[in-house]
Amino acid sequence: MSTVPTPGEREEPERLAEPSPQELSLTGHPVLDDHHQKVGTVSDVLYDERGDARWAVVNPGPLRAEHYVPVEGSYMTNDGAVVIPYGKEQVKAAAKATRDHVLDSTLERELIDHYELTTS
Repeated sequence: MSTVPTPGEREEPERLAEPSPQELSLTGHPVLDDHHQKVGTVSDVLYDERGDARWAVVNPGPLRAEHYVPVEGSYMTNDGAVVIPYGKEQVKAAAKATRDHVLDSTLERELIDHYELTTS
């Protein structure tokens, strides 16, 4: 004869913790170039109208200007670094990020040309 546990005695299955928005975001992660040299740290992410990450704002460090980098083609390592398919020098030559991190169509076109992206 088996006994049925009362509601207070039932063991709840272990639940996995939900990832925080910070863990789901690229913000705060180090950025490495195509040769795995550190470029900087993601300080902001710009999303398109569908909610997909489109541009990362990369902060190279103190006294240096932030730059926009396309998210397309990048991947995250097991250590949490974002690897981009561009060289450090190409990122440094890209348009500097505006203080408010807002892209207008002219600046976005300049970045698309700079990174030789195809538009769909």
